[in-house]
Amino acid sequence: NKSVMLNNCVGCPPVCYNDITDARKISELNKRWPQLKYKDDVGIDKQYLWKKEFLKHGSCGIKRYQQPAYFDLAMNLKDKFDLLSTLRNHGITPGSTYQLDDIEKAIKTVSIKVPSLKCIEKYPGDV
Repeated sequence: NKSVMLNNCVGCPPVCYNDITDARKISELNKRWPQLKYKDDVGIDKQYLWKKEFLKHGSCGIKRYQQPAYFDLAMNLKDKFDLLSTLRNHGITPGSTYQLDDIEKAIKTVSIKVPSLKCIEKYPGDV
């Protein structure tokens, strides 16, 4: 359904997150979807980011994709649409400032649609 943002879906019954215990799956997720706010061991142990994202977005497709399938799909999409490489190929690199339009154009070359991006102002002293 392209007309609705897939987030914060209310499930019936409510959707729960099950900690990922498979070491191979954890390693794959940590490579593609690292929990940058936490040290590796804490992020892997608590799985804060993965849980948040699954409950926010994965819950919307729970009737079609159970939790393991959601993460497999997310990793496959990450591999298919390597946004850092796409941006780099268009001269956009981390640490510099660019026009939102330039970033959107670069992403559109692999996604076809214009992405829904938001700029967040970074205040002095923010990490």
